[in-house]
Amino acid sequence: MIQATARVLRNVIEIQIGERQVMAKPEGSEGTLGKKIAALFATVYHLDVGIEEEVEAATVAYHPKKDEIVIMVGEGRWKTDSAVFRPVSFSFRGETYHIYEKLTGRFAVVRGEEEIVGRGELGFRTLKLSEYPPELERFFALLALGYLIRALFWAA
Repeated sequence: MIQATARVLRNVIEIQIGERQVMAKPEGSEGTLGKKIAALFATVYHLDVGIEEEVEAATVAYHPKKDEIVIMVGEGRWKTDSAVFRPVSFSFRGETYHIYEKLTGRFAVVRGEEEIVGRGELGFRTLKLSEYPPELERFFALLALGYLIRALFWAA
């Protein structure tokens, strides 16, 4: 199970990936008090986990004007595509995925048109994702971070 929790007072997002716990920090959170305050409204987070087994730093950003989540790991770059009245979609390793959301905060990640490869629930400052294939765990953790950043932006 993947669980992402925003710790607003500490200005970090904790992500539990199975037994491993990592922290995502907003861009600009180091330095003077002014930078730390500006980082409270950041939509770009850095963390020390990548998609493959060897540790690689990753950056996850949310762009509100386009309503897209961008995941950058090394040379790799993935982004979601969203539009009104359509599910959010993205491509990973040659396959297309769609995220179907309900107003209750529950969502499903679907590969292709019908195969459900993950189920999740978005709360006030938390996101839980389960029932996903093990080979997608690290990418889904980065995607979960992006979804939580998106929710935090619109809640502010």
